[in-house]
Amino acid sequence: MFIIMVSVAVIFITHMGMRMVHNSDALEPSYDLVRFAQLGWQDTRAYLTNALSDQLGSARTIGGQQPVLEILKRSYVNSMGLLLVALVSATLLGILVGTSIALTKWKLLITALLSLTVLGMSTPAFFGGLLLQRAEIFYASRGGGQLVKLTGFGWDYKHMLLPVLVLMGRPLAFLTRASFISLKRIMSEDYIRTAYSKGLSVPYTVTAHAMKNMYVPFLTAVMVSLRFSLVTLPVVEFFFIWPGIGLELLQAINLRQTTLAVTLILALGLTLLLVNLLLDIAYKLIDPRLRDLDT
Repeated sequence: MFIIMVSVAVIFITHMGMRMVHNSDALEPSYDLVRFAQLGWQDTRAYLTNALSDQLGSARTIGGQQPVLEILKRSYVNSMGLLLVALVSATLLGILVGTSIALTKWKLLITALLSLTVLGMSTPAFFGGLLLQRAEIFYASRGGGQLVKLTGFGWDYKHMLLPVLVLMGRPLAFLTRASFISLKRIMSEDYIRTAYSKGLSVPYTVTAHAMKNMYVPFLTAVMVSLRFSLVTLPVVEFFFIWPGIGLELLQAINLRQTTLAVTLILALGLTLLLVNLLLDIAYKLIDPRLRDLDT
């Protein structure tokens, strides 16, 4: 019920926003929010009626007039493939680096890596993409050849490396920091000291005892990282000309294609809601204390 309510709200707000977009090129802009809300609600009812009857129509793209659902299917696959590679890579590296610096005793290394995570979380996506593109151009101009493609689409490392690295930036920094803080807190708990007093080795204590208690906070960090990635996605796809849902959304807004824009935004919203639902279920399967709260 919550997902349905949020979906209707997303459809309504997007329709209202698309109505207000016309103010950007209107000779006499209107700021009557009540009127825009009424028009947005009328558009929402019409959209829901068409969606339930599978009549969302078509939209104009670079390749010509295409059905909205066909555009959604193609762009969604392209975006989620890119996003999945970036998020999985960031998760694995974040766990590895975060746990490593949590277990090390070199304070200078800890300070340096944590400073890098702050930098990674603060760097805008477009600036990171610009730096990577300039690095590739500089390398190629020095006779090193072309390592990767600067723009374009393809399921190979030459096309995917730069957009994946930019998408990984904030999630990797956030997950590294989250895993470091979680493990550092867990390693100071009484049951960890008890495990050491029994003669258990550090690797066994970490893998058998500490890591189990990191699952819930780390999954929460993964969810936050997914939000980072979804927000960054349109910028990355526009910057590298990746034909995904973010690039299609920007083009739909620019061309005032309301039905396509609403469908694409709804797809992103439902993705976030469904992943959040799966994580809520996973929390209760992982942590028995959360199951006890329901009983």
